[in-house]
Amino acid sequence: GAISISEVIMGNSSLENLWMWNNQIGDDGISAIAGALGNSKISVLGVGWCGITLTGARVLAAALSSNHTIRRLDLCDNPITVEGVLLIVTAAVHNTVCHEVRIDDEYENDEVKMMMNILEERMRRDKQKVAIETGKAANDCHHGNH
Repeated sequence: GAISISEVIMGNSSLENLWMWNNQIGDDGISAIAGALGNSKISVLGVGWCGITLTGARVLAAALSSNHTIRRLDLCDNPITVEGVLLIVTAAVHNTVCHEVRIDDEYENDEVKMMMNILEERMRRDKQKVAIETGKAANDCHHGNH
């Protein structure tokens, strides 16, 4: 199961999106995947409805704090608790690369909402930066054709 997936992650340097929705990998599975994230290029990790609890959230938060490729993390429909959500969202904020964490509304308290607002602002800035860079590149190409 997830241990095989972690081997694939470690052995595949071009894998960027990993969607594990509804695979019931649980805490052991997310621990195996989290251990493989350090050397991966995965930018989108979807682990919704996977049976991840607070234990798995702790491991994932620790991995996220040292990972510099995860930009989007989807954890919907997991019983990770408010504490688990706060650990993950805090790690995402300190990560500086991650700009989106999707969680169930039932886990949002004021502290989680504050952290989510920081991530949303980061996403807006990233989108503006891409738009500016894309516009500049398009202008550079346009001006280069004259």
